[in-house]
Amino acid sequence: MGKIPGTILIFIITITLGLSTGCGTHKQYVRRPLITEENDRQDIPSPEAREISLFQDGIENIFGREIDDYGNLSGHMRKLTNNHKQAKNTNAFDEVPNSSWFTNRHHLQPMSLEALKRGPNQGDGPDPDGALTITGAKVEGVSPGFRIKDSKGITYFVKFDIKGFPQLNTAAEVVSSKFVYACGYNVPENYLSTLDPEKLQIGEGVTISDKWGRKVPMTLKFVKQILNRVQANPDGTYRIVASRRLSGKPLGPFRYVGRRKDDPNDRVNHNHRRELRGYRAIAAWLNNFDTKANNTLDMFVNENGKHFVKHYILDFATSLGSGGYGKASPSRGIRGTLDLAHVFKKTVTLGLYVEPWEKKPGIITPAVGYFDSDLFDPGSYAFIVPNPAFQRITELDGFWGAKIVMSFTDEQIRAIVNTGNYANLEDGEYIARTLMERRDKTGRYWFSKINPLDKFIISQNADHSITVAFVDLAVTAGFAKDESSSYRHKLLQAEKELNDWQIVKASNQITLDSTTLAKATTDILTVQIETRHNYNNKWSKYVKVHFYNPGENTAAAELVAIQRRN
Repeated sequence: MGKIPGTILIFIITITLGLSTGCGTHKQYVRRPLITEENDRQDIPSPEAREISLFQDGIENIFGREIDDYGNLSGHMRKLTNNHKQAKNTNAFDEVPNSSWFTNRHHLQPMSLEALKRGPNQGDGPDPDGALTITGAKVEGVSPGFRIKDSKGITYFVKFDIKGFPQLNTAAEVVSSKFVYACGYNVPENYLSTLDPEKLQIGEGVTISDKWGRKVPMTLKFVKQILNRVQANPDGTYRIVASRRLSGKPLGPFRYVGRRKDDPNDRVNHNHRRELRGYRAIAAWLNNFDTKANNTLDMFVNENGKHFVKHYILDFATSLGSGGYGKASPSRGIRGTLDLAHVFKKTVTLGLYVEPWEKKPGIITPAVGYFDSDLFDPGSYAFIVPNPAFQRITELDGFWGAKIVMSFTDEQIRAIVNTGNYANLEDGEYIARTLMERRDKTGRYWFSKINPLDKFIISQNADHSITVAFVDLAVTAGFAKDESSSYRHKLLQAEKELNDWQIVKASNQITLDSTTLAKATTDILTVQIETRHNYNNKWSKYVKVHFYNPGENTAAAELVAIQRRN
């Protein structure tokens, strides 16, 4: 027998290891309180403030990580064996506990329409009656703005609409930030307001860089220079987004990979946090393709007598149909910064190949920009710069994010979109309808990857049988028909089958009879459930529901853990 070449031998060994580690061993579950709060808000000294180079971060994410991943043999084997590293901060119910990063809101406990429309806002925005004092400004670039202090002494960062695109940036900023807040993330208070230039005054000692880069005193000339480049209302006022200054000490952006080493509370690598991985599904839904580190901010805050780092997501002017500097491109979400496949197609066809997005009109209206659902693909949505947390997304992470997206009803989506105060009601209705279509595409895609049963309730009956009730998210969303949905289940004890498959149809619950339950010798049991819908007519991956069986004891039956097959 000939000698096996080294590269082939390594490949065979790696395949074997990948398959063996994919099987794993049975995890023993015990009754314990559900973790609903992550212990990451302990009192700590202030970490050092830091800046992240936009250029360096982009190069690292576009090239550096791609090269590292290409040479990561174990990573390739995980893809082949579907044995991806799962998120490391989920609880026994496969949900994300509340933390300095995330707060469970709408998808677990539906918010009222008023709460959804209010979002993170705790006040009314800048005082409209008093003077507005400029304390800083940004003249360079195509997206100018001010830092102002109102008559109450509250600081806001002011953003305008780009000339020729009334309501585009301001509506995208306000609407998207309210959606992201309802999804559970920390965002600033963003207020739509009107700025009267007659009420502007320049604070003492305010400087600005001139065209030669020199620091010079700010004058009304610079103010007019800024206002001449943004969209004005017919009466000479300006529609603005006033973003209230976050409380605490700014520490600079957070990265979507690694940890902040000088923060003792930061114990999970960011690319292994489900709320950051799952944000990919949410950001894609909102067409927010600019999710780089510089659109985040860490704040050292004092809450309930404890000092800790709180993590925020900022800047949503590149969402919906806004490109930040005008309308979004029809290629948004389809092409990233470096799309070699597109370059190759154009090269080999001498530029004759026309991409589907190139056939689009390019703009819906100036207030909408470009936003559609026709070409939206939740599974392959491309961000302007690769996001290292998004690149580690698993089917479980995507399913979690899709559950949040699907939690918004048509009425709730319209209510939030209407806070964008579109002058033309048809523009707001177009945005809302497109979000509904993209929501459903998001749900269909990710719910097809994972058994979409959720919201389990365990109860014991008078005859000591156990009922497991659940919600089939695919049926609730209208993706599958209730009358043609089937559920098969079997009872397990430490992976040992206690009965054969049992099948129920068109039901949102299954019953485990007391005779089968009596075969168990432990009080922690597992029911394995698979689902079959009319649209694919095959059994899904399993979801295992681990529960406490009290038998003839007086204690109540209890849900212990949820385990979904990825």
